[in-house]
Amino acid sequence: MSELTLSERRKDLLTSMMKDAIYEAAVAVLTEHGATGVTMERVAEKAGVAKGSLYNYFPNKLALLQFVHERAVEPLKQKAEAIFRSRRPALDKIEAIIRVWFTSIDEQRGVFNFLFLDTNARDLLKGEEASGRAFAIEVLSAIIQQGVDEGVFRPSDAKRTAWLLFGAAREVCDLQLTAGTDLPVPQLVEDVMNFFLHGVSSLAGRSPTKEE
Repeated sequence: MSELTLSERRKDLLTSMMKDAIYEAAVAVLTEHGATGVTMERVAEKAGVAKGSLYNYFPNKLALLQFVHERAVEPLKQKAEAIFRSRRPALDKIEAIIRVWFTSIDEQRGVFNFLFLDTNARDLLKGEEASGRAFAIEVLSAIIQQGVDEGVFRPSDAKRTAWLLFGAAREVCDLQLTAGTDLPVPQLVEDVMNFFLHGVSSLAGRSPTKEE
């Protein structure tokens, strides 16, 4: 494969810089107006580019929103994949992935507030959201099975357990965003891990009955 020419490298750099500017502008508009208030005109104005230039990169509003979703979520997927591929114990992997999720959401509340809570955005991006959720479940399932093999988790349906864990973590994220609370990330990670490992029962090793 031949190396890129200077002109091609310059074009790639300009494209990357333009997309960075468009992403920041789109997030700002989304934060202020929500998905229904996003227009190509508003994003172009916020980015300081002509509307026609914006259409050179994104043919319509949906393509722009899909770009925002990918730009926000892809780093989380890459980090989760790296953690999964590492040689760490299963318990450490799960804790590390949950920390990555909570840290990223805490640092980028504006965009994740839009992605998670804006009903219009969720309707437009339901395919992307389903794909991201499926990826998370696949990774967590494999790690949970690893934990079973290591003897640190009891045998269970790994995929169903992954759904429960993912659901708990996702609800905590939503609560953090909707309630406007500012609990530190370590506390959130500890809460989810404690619930995952120990539940809420004070009865060790057995389930309570009606007679109890």
